[in-house]
Amino acid sequence: MSRPSRGGATRPLAVLLVALAGCGQGHVEAPAPPAPPPALTLPGATQALPAEIWAADAPRAILLGLHGFGDRAATTFAMAGPYWAAEGLTLYAYDQRGFGRNPDRLDWPGVDALIADIAAVTAALRARHPDLPIFVLGSSMGGGVVLAAAGAGKLPDAAGLILLAPAVWGGDSLPLPYRLSAWWAAQLVPERRWTGQGVVRIQPTDNIEALRALVQDPYHFAAPSSREFLGLIRLMDRAVAHAPKVTQRALFLWGARDEVVPERPIARVAARVATAEYRRVPDAWHMLLRDLDAQRVHALIRNWVLVDGANPA
Repeated sequence: MSRPSRGGATRPLAVLLVALAGCGQGHVEAPAPPAPPPALTLPGATQALPAEIWAADAPRAILLGLHGFGDRAATTFAMAGPYWAAEGLTLYAYDQRGFGRNPDRLDWPGVDALIADIAAVTAALRARHPDLPIFVLGSSMGGGVVLAAAGAGKLPDAAGLILLAPAVWGGDSLPLPYRLSAWWAAQLVPERRWTGQGVVRIQPTDNIEALRALVQDPYHFAAPSSREFLGLIRLMDRAVAHAPKVTQRALFLWGARDEVVPERPIARVAARVATAEYRRVPDAWHMLLRDLDAQRVHALIRNWVLVDGANPA
């Protein structure tokens, strides 16, 4: 793929897009249509969404998980799902529209659609599990969706929120040059995909095998289009604006070795949520659920959900 010109307006754009799409490896996959999704879907959203379920034998709580940009449920929660199921937490996770095994993959759906989906799915899970508490969990971009939805009052059935390195680098935390670069790119080249190669290299996890699996995953993509990039900024703006209105118990997690999302905007947003608990996880990376030592984060979340201990096991 050709690179943008070396003008000053493109460099801020490239730096920020590398951060926002940091779960990828800076490559762009061939735009071949994905295979049809499996029969398992989670109804209740504005479209049927391919889903993964890790069911506990005797569930004590329900988790609903949202993946990050370019990712999908099966890869994001491959390590955490079995662990939580064994600990009494049933996990549902779906591919957000525009991503994963959805037929509209690579087509940005818009913030309102992403929020409508999580609201509908949470309500469907409440109907399916009327006697169990539901906790909604989002990683990176998924965390932005969770926060924006909860702050807008769209998740009344959620007992709590778990936000893993959430995409909240918006509002007054996002420098004006980045905003202008994103807006102009969306107007001039809306479908152009950006890798950020040659600008900065980031490492999202120390789990190299997990990164290799992403590279080989035909459903994964790393480089956002200009239109998706502007959409991500609007999502983050919405999450920041709605954060003070969150009423549910909330857990913010950020890894001290995260090279994708800076700590300051996450800590600032967490401070605006009256019910939030903020934890900085030592030696953890951006992919908190997939690091080599991810089980300590899995255990921390289990304990927080079940409220059976102040410290991670």
